[in-house]
Amino acid sequence: MSSKRDDSLTAPGRSWRDIRQEVSAPALSRRGRRRRFYGWFKFVTLAVVAVAAIWGTALLVHEWRADRAALTSATHDAPVRNILVITDGVLTRDWVARVLNLPAGTNMMAVVLPALRDRLLEHGQVSFAAVTRSFPATLVVTLKERTPVARVQASAGFGAAEQLLVARDGVVYHGVHYGAKLLASLPWLDGIRLVRTARGFQPIAGMEDVSALLTTAQLQAPHLYRQWHVVSLAGLADRDEIVVRSQDVPEIIFSRKRDWFKQIAQLDYVIDRSLLLPEPGLRSVNLALEGQVPVQLLHPPAELAHAAKPNFSLQTTQPRVQSDL
Repeated sequence: MSSKRDDSLTAPGRSWRDIRQEVSAPALSRRGRRRRFYGWFKFVTLAVVAVAAIWGTALLVHEWRADRAALTSATHDAPVRNILVITDGVLTRDWVARVLNLPAGTNMMAVVLPALRDRLLEHGQVSFAAVTRSFPATLVVTLKERTPVARVQASAGFGAAEQLLVARDGVVYHGVHYGAKLLASLPWLDGIRLVRTARGFQPIAGMEDVSALLTTAQLQAPHLYRQWHVVSLAGLADRDEIVVRSQDVPEIIFSRKRDWFKQIAQLDYVIDRSLLLPEPGLRSVNLALEGQVPVQLLHPPAELAHAAKPNFSLQTTQPRVQSDL
């Protein structure tokens, strides 16, 4: 059977051209139709998403540009509505507002910040000032204030005198908003010369040494500091001496070449020992010398002849301290 078929295929005069070429395309199955539908659906979806993304991006860019222009315009048109003050001292917002003196409705962007800072620095109580904008309508003022360590009297003209304050760096200024108790606790300065300048007074030389002495006494011997009324700088430049006039001792001489704490400790000891006298009282105590403390008593030696003299020794070997009687 097979041989006949092979013979028919290989018979002479026949070729592949004699085979029928008409073949009908098979119909797509259900799974094939579904795959083709999903393919078209995915393509259309991606195209819609891409078009929407492009349109949304263009819309956002347009809105951002419009909002930015509106914000810039609103910022330029916004007036100053508030002043925020940050300070380490006693100055208030009302004081700052008076000094800045901004007209009502002043535009935020029209404010010249360096000029406002200079207005604040014209007052000696302010040692540092910074003015910044906080949008939409607030000026932020940051201050660092000087702290007074002493008082001084200055002539204001026609015989009138005014009380001024002196800071650690020697700056002389009109203090505001300090409590009466604080001002009353400050000693007066003497032996100085105030020199007026275009912006107030020339700083007082040597105030850092005075401030160190006063601060040490205030912290280590407040019972002594409370009695100090006047501090003289008359001998500071020539002899390195600061003279304090106290309620108990009319003259106490300190040297800026010696340790302040040691001098105050010696003063406290001498005052305590003087209380053992039948007639207590010191006219002068000189702490400027190393190793000895010359003193002057209020009462003459004749009045103390019948009484035992107090021992003012500052050393463990108990040597007698030289006294200027």
